[in-house]
Amino acid sequence: MFVNGERPGGGMYALTPEMGNVPPHWLVYFAVEDCDAMTAKAQSLGANVMKPADDIPGVGRFSILIDPQGAAFAIIKLVNAPV
Repeated sequence: MFVNGERPGGGMYALTPEMGNVPPHWLVYFAVEDCDAMTAKAQSLGANVMKPADDIPGVGRFSILIDPQGAAFAIIKLVNAPV
């Protein structure tokens, strides 16, 4: 995680063999209060789920979505989000 003071601002990780040939990229994440509820809401508004909601130990719960125009983005509920 990249942090600015105590606020998370980004992250980077090494690809695992299960991820296949994913090219280098950046993916924008939007912080949400409830990842599962917002994933369902995004689907109801026309988004497709690329990665269903899942936990990242010590970080939070996230999902990756594709909006109706084809743009990929992620949402995350951080476990230690500052108020």
